[in-house]
Amino acid sequence: MDERLEKALEFANYRTTLSNQKRNVMSRMQILQTVHYNKGVFIADMKTIGFVNALLTVSKKSAIIVDTKETPVEVSDLKEFLDLLVGAYTEATNEYKIQIDKLNKARNIKTIMDW
Repeated sequence: MDERLEKALEFANYRTTLSNQKRNVMSRMQILQTVHYNKGVFIADMKTIGFVNALLTVSKKSAIIVDTKETPVEVSDLKEFLDLLVGAYTEATNEYKIQIDKLNKARNIKTIMDW
């Protein structure tokens, strides 16, 4: 096989593998952002954290919040719920950054697969 063709194929495989691994890391982050609270399922994202924080800002102590499955869930302690959301978000984004940094430093398929 022509050396240029071989290098092109190797690079294409590298890019495909890198893309797949980045997608896997993103999926892992989304799983880590999932918060179960009072039989509800919430995503600890900036939107949810901001909404709960806004409720606390206007002196609400409890509220009914619609979860990801369109189910209204009573949150009796918004401060506790906010702490739970922020903890899940922080853990997920920290791990995401670590894994993405490892992938960005990888220069071949073997290194990508060993992360």
